[in-house]
Amino acid sequence: MSIAPFGSRRRGGGQLAPVPYRWDPRREIDEINSRFGQLMRAFMGESPALTTAGVSPLGPPIDVEETENAYIVDIDLPNVDPSDVSLEMRGEELRVSGTFQQTDRGGVVRRQNRQTGEFEYAVDLPNDVDPERVEATYTNGVLTVSVAKARDAQPRRIEIQRQAAQQGQPGQQGRRTAR
Repeated sequence: MSIAPFGSRRRGGGQLAPVPYRWDPRREIDEINSRFGQLMRAFMGESPALTTAGVSPLGPPIDVEETENAYIVDIDLPNVDPSDVSLEMRGEELRVSGTFQQTDRGGVVRRQNRQTGEFEYAVDLPNDVDPERVEATYTNGVLTVSVAKARDAQPRRIEIQRQAAQQGQPGQQGRRTAR
């Protein structure tokens, strides 16, 4: 029997034996509670991973890009027939709904990670959108929606006029130079 510390035992070849994992029940319970809390927040739509676009682990992957003239929304919708997708603008909210089709299978399903069934997804856009100018295309399982910015909300470059230098510049009248 050795009275040496646990981590310094040597194997037959002179190597140090690995220090075994120390089980900490409090840490285990904290991790379980943290994971369960994350799951509940994601399910209730309050996940810290949520963005202003409303992305959640329960919805399809989405990208929102702002260009000079529009907001481009890309939504991954694999296994979805574009004719089964409904697209609506409600003020500044883009609402996408439809159905993920379930594949008919002949064998026993051992694992299924693909979403199936109906979905509804809302994307909040800034208030400078023009809901009358919306275009949508579906290519290779990706729905791309372009929502134009309102004409008056688009940035307008203003040129600064240069004035000729005058002897008595405003704000400098009545100033004396220190000697």
